[in-house]
Amino acid sequence: MADTTTVDASLWWDSFTILLTELENSSLSSDLPLNLAEKLKENHAWFVDILSCFKPPNQKSKDALNSKKLKIGSQLLNIQPHLKDKALEISSCLLLDEVQSYILVERSIEHNSAAADSTAPEFIHFILVQYYKERQCFLKCIRWILMHAIYIGPVSENNSVKEEAKKLFHDGLESKLVSFLECLLSRSYPEQMDVALFTLWAEETLIEDNLVLDILFLAYYDPFCTCGSEIWKKFGSIYKGILAGGYNLGKLATTTEAQQLSYHVKVQLLLILIETLNLETLLQMVHDETPY
Repeated sequence: MADTTTVDASLWWDSFTILLTELENSSLSSDLPLNLAEKLKENHAWFVDILSCFKPPNQKSKDALNSKKLKIGSQLLNIQPHLKDKALEISSCLLLDEVQSYILVERSIEHNSAAADSTAPEFIHFILVQYYKERQCFLKCIRWILMHAIYIGPVSENNSVKEEAKKLFHDGLESKLVSFLECLLSRSYPEQMDVALFTLWAEETLIEDNLVLDILFLAYYDPFCTCGSEIWKKFGSIYKGILAGGYNLGKLATTTEAQQLSYHVKVQLLLILIETLNLETLLQMVHDETPY
């Protein structure tokens, strides 16, 4: 067993739950404190790549957990055998990188030590909730950046939040969001996940749908980017597919809350189509005899 193994620094992330709390506690009427503005810059790559920085399992990460210590960039983790076993179990359930699963398990247990002694089904449910909470706080961080940038308006062009918002879309966030939305809407229930967790998984997936659409609507409302004809057509195609039952919304809407979330997805998407409707795009579609 190696004493220390170094893995890709990109596997590490600072808690987005904590970052969101710090952002929400900051003043909307002024620029961010320097340390918080720096955190946004440090997380820029994560923000642009949406949630693809949560990696799938791989053998190198799995092997790395056999070490006594794990070096991830500037971070050094002491691998605890009982947490390693739980992390491997979570990794296979969430299809999440083994090292990232270990980080998730360790952090979650730090805040709730009793969870470590719970039964396997209870523990998996607990970690699953923590994982989706982290993902959703991540998306809420992006939404907060846009809301803050819109709130301060054009009066402060050098505002760090406004600059970050502009840079996100300059670096391709719009297309990543659209692709991620399609992925969410096409997602099937993971075969490796216990059927008892379906309701939780479905509701969390629908929450992510809504958060992505919130971000896109804010992006077009300001606007931080312009919805081009191809993406507008893509939104139209998605909306048409939803109405025709071609996506997973109907399958996920198994509870009252899920039904409300599913309905809100349709409303949000329709609002985006209306907000971004461009006469030139519409005339081009008529000219091309695009069926709709």
